[in-house]
Amino acid sequence: MSEAKPFTLEELQQRFITQIPFNEFLGLRVVGASPGRLVAELPFSAGLVGDADTNAMAEGPITTAIDAVCGSVALTIWHHFRRTATLDLRLDFLRAPGAGLGVTIEADSISLNEHLSIVRGVAHDGDPARPIAIATASFATFPPRATGPDSTPGVAS
Repeated sequence: MSEAKPFTLEELQQRFITQIPFNEFLGLRVVGASPGRLVAELPFSAGLVGDADTNAMAEGPITTAIDAVCGSVALTIWHHFRRTATLDLRLDFLRAPGAGLGVTIEADSISLNEHLSIVRGVAHDGDPARPIAIATASFATFPPRATGPDSTPGVAS
C-alpha cells in the first residue's frame, strides 16, 4: 500500500465547500494549513452585519465559521476524508469585530483519536493578539466510508 499524503490547501477548500454548502454561502476560504492547524477567513459581507449602526459582523456567522473550521482541523492530520460532528462548542466572545472587517479563524488540534477530536480556536479581525472570540470544542470522529476513494483508514503519524 502506498503512503497517502495529507490534503493540500486546494483539497481542503474543496472539501470545506462541497461537504458543507453553507460554508460556500458564507464565503469561507481556507488560507493556511499544517498538520494539526487550519486557518480560514470569513470575508466581510453586508449580509452578515448584525448592527447597521456599527457595521460589524454578527455573532451568528462568526460562531458558524468557528464551528466549521474547528471541526475541519482534523483533515490536516488524517490522510483520508472523515466526517466529524460537534459534541461541544464552548465559545467566549470578547469583543465585536471592527466595522467592515472580515474575520480570521485559527484552529489548532489539542487531541485527536479514532473517536474524538479536541480543538482550540481563535477568531480575530486582523490582530491575533486582540481576539474577537476564543473557542474550545470537541467533535465526534467517524470512520471513513466503506466504499469509494476515501475508504482507506489512516491517521498521519
